[in-house]
Amino acid sequence: MRQVQNPVLDTAKLARSTAPLDLVVPFTTPRLTESALRAAHRLGAGLDTVVRVVKVQVVPFPLDLRYSPVPVDFLEAQMRSLCGERDAMEIRLAREFEDGLRGTLRYRSMVVLATGKRPWKTRTERLAESLRHAGYTVVMVPESGAGEAATAPVRAKEYQHA
Repeated sequence: MRQVQNPVLDTAKLARSTAPLDLVVPFTTPRLTESALRAAHRLGAGLDTVVRVVKVQVVPFPLDLRYSPVPVDFLEAQMRSLCGERDAMEIRLAREFEDGLRGTLRYRSMVVLATGKRPWKTRTERLAESLRHAGYTVVMVPESGAGEAATAPVRAKEYQHA
């Protein structure tokens, strides 16, 4: 295991401070993250935005928070395989997924999540509900297959807790 001096490996500091629209795509699964990333690019097309892909790596309690149970090099490679040149990557080590994600969100951040169709509430839908309840803007998009056109319109519901 590689020790991390700072539990946040952030490549997005400059981008986060300069762009007025902050689109955040939490890394859930590779397939869902890819769908959410495509939707975020369509939402931000033509606007001054930064798309940040945030990977929250949960570190169980017995371990020191500076030690990732998954090698950080592997996490970085996994993120690079999804992110484009214009996307900012951020890896956070945290005890809880949602707390780690909230630690990276700004007041006006827009969270973009993709979810599959299930007869029950998925973990992603529960996360979206919790973030909405906390006052964040959340855009949910349906999972799209790799064969779908990247220019298809975003069929999303935007929710904002007033």
